[in-house]
Amino acid sequence: MILPDGAKLLTQTLSLSTARVAGSGANFIAQLLLARSMGTADLGLFYIVTSMAILLGAVASIGYPGIANHLIVRYAARCEDWKMRAFVLVARRDTLVIALGLALAGVAAIAIGSDGNLGIVWPAAIAALSIPAFATLRINGGIANALQRYSLSILPDNLIRPALFALIIGTLVFMAGSLTLLTAVCAFSALMIVTAFAQTLIVGWSAGAAGPALEPDRREVKHWRKSGGTLLVPVLVATLFADLAISFSGLLLEHAQVAIFSIAIKIAFMLGFFIQIAYQIVLPRFTKSLRAKDQAGVVDLLTKANAVAAGMMFLALLASWFAGSELLGIFGVEFQAGYSVLLILVGAQLVRALGGPALPLLIASGRHKYAIPPIAASLAVFAATALALTPALGITGMALAVFAAIAVTSAGLAVVVRRELGFSCDALSRLRLGLPLPGLILGRVFERKLS
Repeated sequence: MILPDGAKLLTQTLSLSTARVAGSGANFIAQLLLARSMGTADLGLFYIVTSMAILLGAVASIGYPGIANHLIVRYAARCEDWKMRAFVLVARRDTLVIALGLALAGVAAIAIGSDGNLGIVWPAAIAALSIPAFATLRINGGIANALQRYSLSILPDNLIRPALFALIIGTLVFMAGSLTLLTAVCAFSALMIVTAFAQTLIVGWSAGAAGPALEPDRREVKHWRKSGGTLLVPVLVATLFADLAISFSGLLLEHAQVAIFSIAIKIAFMLGFFIQIAYQIVLPRFTKSLRAKDQAGVVDLLTKANAVAAGMMFLALLASWFAGSELLGIFGVEFQAGYSVLLILVGAQLVRALGGPALPLLIASGRHKYAIPPIAASLAVFAATALALTPALGITGMALAVFAAIAVTSAGLAVVVRRELGFSCDALSRLRLGLPLPGLILGRVFERKLS
């Protein structure tokens, strides 16, 4: 039986999820316009270069968004505003320097790898302009979430930017009747830059932390960078695996096939964002409960978070089963070839939800370095499975590789949480302990709402 806190969690999750659904709707419209106004080969190349830009932007943030919650909550509790200010400024400086370096290196590598093919180099170069902006969005999001300003953390990149992108693409298609690859990439990068700038103005360059601009101890800065670095790979896999898969698919599939795979995986991960929201909202509460060594509080939060995440993903899988083919057909008849891919990928999101919030728990407890081995193993499984199956099965092989990687990640991280924190976080363990199934918990909440 979910307590009032559980109902509050569900309400917050649904509120932000509603905004994310609106953002997903806008993103869906944008992808539909892109698919209808561009050739599948150009669309595939668009997804490859923009996904690579997003990945490099995430790498540039070197894990700072993930440790921001852990550190800012600690410094706020200790009334160490100057230290919070120092952390934010160091994170911003490091991120911008690395982002600019990666942008230049990335364009140079693509130019060399494509033998100077301007049809590939120019889109890649324009997409690279968005790398510092996306890195900044990640830093801003991590800071805002730590300050429990959830709307400011989630909405700019997940509602406002998709809505504006759909509006821009729709206007361009209306005016010209079609869309070129370079125009689409220019719109993507320009909007990323504007959104990051506006969000930074609201969050504040120093996140509103008062105090003198004191230089932190070098050992502490080294600790921040090391902690963030150990979180980089886990965060990439947990939050940007779709972009990683799309980028990797560009090595194994034709651009037209990449377009079909990209549409399916984007839809699946749009639905999976419900999981991220549920866990992101409870992360500050996890941190406080863990620091207070309140294991009962942590287990209570786990039950509620698992209920929301797994229940929503089960409904998403059912919806994909009944309407997935029709949904893909809206993009074009050729995209219906991705129906089985969509089912596999949404099923992977359900597996992820059943695994529980293992990574957020490890981050909140400061033990995220133990997440690296299982995640590294999942990446190896992904690469090996993709290389083995994709030549014979095409986009289905890529989807199975994604499913295998998510399954390995979820199981591996659940084992790490059990070993390091002393309790289980996955939904199946909750069942073995005699607790209600997440779906039943969610159902009871809705029953109470209806009554």
